[in-house]
Amino acid sequence: MAFPEAWLNELMSKNDIASVIAEYVQLTPKGGRLWGHCPFHVDKTPSFSVSPDKQLFHCFSCKAGGSVIQFVMQAENLSYIDAVRQLAQRAGMDMPNEIDDKRLLDQKRKRERIYEANREAALFYHNALLSPMGEEARKYLERRGVNASTAKRFGLGFSPEGYDVLFEYLTGKGFSREILIEAGLAVPGRKDPSKSFDFFRGRLMFPVISAAGKVIAFGGRTMGNDEPKYINTGDTPVYNKRENIYAVNLLKGKKLDDIIMVEGYMDVISLHQAGIDNAVASLGTALTIQQARLLKRYAPKVFYAYDGDEAGQKAMIRGIDILRTSEIEPRVIVIPGGMDPDEYIRANGPDSFLSLKDASITGIRFKLERIARIHGTDTPDGREKFAREACSLLASLDPVERDRYIPFVAEKSGVSSDTVKEQCGIAVKSPANEQSSVKYNYKRPRTESEAVKNEQKLLGCMMSSREAGVEIGKNRDFSLSLFTVDPLRAFAARLLAAYRTGGKPDISLMIAELEPEDAEVVSGAFAVSEDIPSPAAYASDLMKNMALSSLKDKLTELSKRAKENISPEEKAEILKEYAAKYAEYRTRSGSDR
Repeated sequence: MAFPEAWLNELMSKNDIASVIAEYVQLTPKGGRLWGHCPFHVDKTPSFSVSPDKQLFHCFSCKAGGSVIQFVMQAENLSYIDAVRQLAQRAGMDMPNEIDDKRLLDQKRKRERIYEANREAALFYHNALLSPMGEEARKYLERRGVNASTAKRFGLGFSPEGYDVLFEYLTGKGFSREILIEAGLAVPGRKDPSKSFDFFRGRLMFPVISAAGKVIAFGGRTMGNDEPKYINTGDTPVYNKRENIYAVNLLKGKKLDDIIMVEGYMDVISLHQAGIDNAVASLGTALTIQQARLLKRYAPKVFYAYDGDEAGQKAMIRGIDILRTSEIEPRVIVIPGGMDPDEYIRANGPDSFLSLKDASITGIRFKLERIARIHGTDTPDGREKFAREACSLLASLDPVERDRYIPFVAEKSGVSSDTVKEQCGIAVKSPANEQSSVKYNYKRPRTESEAVKNEQKLLGCMMSSREAGVEIGKNRDFSLSLFTVDPLRAFAARLLAAYRTGGKPDISLMIAELEPEDAEVVSGAFAVSEDIPSPAAYASDLMKNMALSSLKDKLTELSKRAKENISPEEKAEILKEYAAKYAEYRTRSGSDR
């Protein structure tokens, strides 16, 4: 699908390539570019580059490359249109074909109406908390040590006991029954579906606010012994728990060294009230890759402080793998006595909690200690099982990181370090570990032929500036036939046509419109253009050499054909052509031979 140029240009300007890729890859500035480990192949030394000024990326190993659109296509395994749509959503833009599409416009209006309903509901719940009907909820918060200022900061509220108090209030404000049900604020009656009831009743309310500052969902906690203890908004047109994080809105605008990840709403609130304001919670115990990418916008390191129960421990194991895959450093805060962060900080204070944070362990150390607890190391069988599983884990690490944990495994298992090293050398990832890892569609590193490299260099010279491109196009040695690679030849033709009309084409925008395979080849040309000091002069020498190389290849081909078993007439024609090509070769090379 061809998108309007002005619209596509706006899309790319609102999705800076460096900021988008930084959600997937840790980038380091060097020599005017940003560098990192390529997410599309096993990359032990950073070969992945991003050019912020040109808005392009290129891997010098696997040759992946292109604009922000091609990156999202490959990173998320999306089609071109779906990648554009994802970037449009990220930028808050309508798709061009959606602007006049009544169905899609209706969906957008519905989403906006749900946002409005959620906002009104949050205000209603908060006012109810402050009213006489919220007395029990206020007392509960007091018992939990939450003061009025914190309750206001987090927008805490109370849902009244009546069956349809919120429903009546919001319909009175003009919200339809359909919108309230789609927002998850109301549910149809079981016996009589025509009736409507409030989803949350008699609960302490926690609004979930997006990074953009919009109320998107709610959590409700009982203040007694009712089950379930918590109920939460399900998926709606504006909310998916896999893609959101509780209290992420309070991180906006901050540059943090780390983030503390906890399980529950109250854990976050207690930490913030104690002055530890970098705490957030996953909405559900299992961290997702989407949440990890969101976290990466704010900090390079995450400290887990989940509950000590089995569910919390398993969730941390999965989360550690996801954080490592997302190039976020995971650490684990071990809270004694099986306490949750809320209980611990109320009992011991923030300084004690921060001391636990200082004593945190790495994600790998946590996984090894858990393996030791599962198998036990007080029997020979337990130590052997621990050693085998621990070595399987170590085998998945790079050699430097692996070496850090070999002494720990040797000590716990009673096996020598040499034996551990030997076992790590032959161990492979278990199926469980394979399933818990997050993988991209990996590409194999690729080496271009010298001919393709020369064609990319020539196109790179043409890309460097309009002046250089026009001069190269007028050179007597230039011909589009110099490009044997179709995408390079087609792009060179488009570029020359744009130059000849006097325009200054946006090359990154032109690349953004290409298929991923073509974008890779063309972005490779753009990547080398930065390193050519005098493009027109360099191209002139390059074209001479390319023409000579092409003539040599042709002479070799004709010589082979002349030696084949062919008729005298055919041989005479071939020798005639050979003589003409040889004369041309002598002229171009200046040879007297």
